[in-house]
Amino acid sequence: MSDYYRNITVRLGLTVLLAGTLFMFSSCDGQNVENASVSETDQNEVQTEKTEIETADINDPFEAEGMKFSVKSGFYDSPFYLEISVPEGSTVYYTLDGSVPDTESSQYTDRILITDRSGEAAVLSSHTDIVPEDISGAYTVPEVQKEKATVVRAVVVDKNGTQSKVVTNTYFVGDALSSEKYKGLKIISLVTSENDLYDHEKGIYVMGKTYDDWRNSDEYDYMTEEWNIPANYSQKGREWEKPASIQIFEDGKNVITDDVGIRIHGGATRSYPQKSFNVYFRKDYGSSKLEYDLFSGNVKSQSDGSVITEYDTFILRNGGNDAMYTRFRDKLAQSLVSHRDFLTQGMEPCIVYLNGEFWGHYEITEKLDRAFVSAHYGVPKKEICIIKKESLDAGSEETFREWEELKQWISKTDFSVRSEYEKLCERIDMQSYMEYISAEIYIDNANWGGSNSAMWKAEKIDDSNPYADGKWRFIMFDTEYSSAIYPDTAPEKDSFSRLANSHGILGVIFNAALKNDTFKEEFSKTFMDVINNDFSDERVAAEIDRLEKEYCDFSAETIMRFWDNINGMDDPKYFYSQNVGILKDFYAKRRESITKHLQKYVK
Repeated sequence: MSDYYRNITVRLGLTVLLAGTLFMFSSCDGQNVENASVSETDQNEVQTEKTEIETADINDPFEAEGMKFSVKSGFYDSPFYLEISVPEGSTVYYTLDGSVPDTESSQYTDRILITDRSGEAAVLSSHTDIVPEDISGAYTVPEVQKEKATVVRAVVVDKNGTQSKVVTNTYFVGDALSSEKYKGLKIISLVTSENDLYDHEKGIYVMGKTYDDWRNSDEYDYMTEEWNIPANYSQKGREWEKPASIQIFEDGKNVITDDVGIRIHGGATRSYPQKSFNVYFRKDYGSSKLEYDLFSGNVKSQSDGSVITEYDTFILRNGGNDAMYTRFRDKLAQSLVSHRDFLTQGMEPCIVYLNGEFWGHYEITEKLDRAFVSAHYGVPKKEICIIKKESLDAGSEETFREWEELKQWISKTDFSVRSEYEKLCERIDMQSYMEYISAEIYIDNANWGGSNSAMWKAEKIDDSNPYADGKWRFIMFDTEYSSAIYPDTAPEKDSFSRLANSHGILGVIFNAALKNDTFKEEFSKTFMDVINNDFSDERVAAEIDRLEKEYCDFSAETIMRFWDNINGMDDPKYFYSQNVGILKDFYAKRRESITKHLQKYVK
């Protein structure tokens, strides 16, 4: 086991108290929360009353692809029968396991009982080929499903043999799946074929054949770090994208149903048992874009202040490196500086069910791409160049060569000469740069500098748009490897040295610009403005308290679901609060040490 995961093991003393089919934990308000067992219900009794969160009459049908369903997707107090009606001569085929139905699937001949499936044996959760061998102890199969919804997928074949598109519905039944439990959170049902996730050859969630081939090759090295081990889940590109259906529920109501593509997202955290997903909207599946206020009015365009309501893609993020700790480090850091002159990602917590199985808390996150920049700054997508991790992420090769030449010019230029510094300011938005590095330095993001840094520019100048002036600007993302998450991000850390010692363009700019007195003065003022206002003790403490209260219960549930076998601790609430306490302690101590370090560089 590597030092990285050994460190996780030391910090994650976590066990789950199992009593038969009962899971119990202490919630953040001190109340015990447990799953409801499957209720014993007379199967002849069909629910006919309206529930608190389902205002439509349960017998009001809805139609899709030529099929009439007696009950729409949603949350229901009691079991009920689902009826599917089709024109005479047509036949319905359906599945209940998330697979795509065809003529070999179950034929619909009688109504389907939809009931509370909590307490059933795990299906997707039973797969263990999802983490590297030497940390397999970090994941154990749940004995039963704490929460499980019913997913019905159906197709109709008409009398001429023509088959419809697949219609997917998700039903949450019983107290364990009450929408009140996650009130205020979006609930996302993600449905895909089990084989597309867990097939040895092509499954995207497993070690799979990619790992076996590497293990049996001359390139195998048992010292390889977990995040560098080749596996199916580490593969990228369209060929590793799988079709899925997505339903989004808000306040108990199904507000979005569509067919999408999904891939595994992330870097090191691809090796975690709870993996992040990229979700893509394409005409190949369904809609070409999501037209929906995904972030509850909180994500707005910098160009005109309007709420952004169109998305080509988004991320369901597992919290990154913070997945086993507070699960909101990244959101905290980015939200505190979201008004600054650089781009941050919008985020909102949700609960995900995968093929009906509880998959825990995820953070709906804007994906860093051309559409993301365009939506925020009003620059046409095709005219945007993005450099991410020192590589061309989007845009022309010509612009990338210009960027490489810019980096070389900066490293060789004496910016103590005023005219040379003015040339730098003509090519880089230096206010954006200073605000951006101030925030990253203050939080002590150890996974930043060359890695996890991004910048963009408009390739065509548009005088009517101040952001299309051809200058490079900066994008913040993946900030959670910071703020005392591990010992190398302690509050006393001199994060300026990390930047100064970097060979990436951020470090090259920093070292070269420090030769200019104007830059040193402006940077010092900017840095102090950022930490005195955006990261003031009062503001940070209040926001951490708010997020702890909001995240504690569902974060504890998620950690129990995926990391319940890492060194015992009998109180997830205490475990969670301890990790939040580490975060609070970092910010309480950070100001004093970092301001001393600042003086060494700007004096």
